[in-house]
Amino acid sequence: MDDISLERMTRKTHSEDALDLAQRAADYAVLEVGHAPDEAYIDDFFTAAPPDLGPECLLHFAIMQQPAMAGMICIARGYEYPDDWWIGLMLMDPAFRNRSIGHKVITEVKDIARQKGINMLKLAVLDANPRAQKFWRREGFVHHRDAPATPESDGHDRVVLKYQL
Repeated sequence: MDDISLERMTRKTHSEDALDLAQRAADYAVLEVGHAPDEAYIDDFFTAAPPDLGPECLLHFAIMQQPAMAGMICIARGYEYPDDWWIGLMLMDPAFRNRSIGHKVITEVKDIARQKGINMLKLAVLDANPRAQKFWRREGFVHHRDAPATPESDGHDRVVLKYQL
């Protein structure tokens, strides 16, 4: 990926780096959870698995533009179907946004998913984040369904997007 690489992350080894990145990209965390990212936000990044799946389904990557950590991404394998991957979060440092890094990362994720025999990529975008919706649609993701807030949810309406591999 030219000067961009994806490097595996673990909670034990990379929690401090992930928190540092999340604090630099606090604009998204505040939009999502209503406050600046903290250790609980990072614990959630490393452990929050989709329903009926455990944390072992999660893949975590640092998005590196050497020597800097430009972002991070979490992917849940096998959600909603065994041959689906769900992109739970892609968080970019604002200093690295609008440089085609996100496009390079998603191109790499698509390539890896194809090599693994994955059929579909899916993700949910906050309705309150039109910039992210525009990015994902530009990457070829299309509307799958609406996911309105429920009394049990975090209060955010979302749109679920999909990309057929």
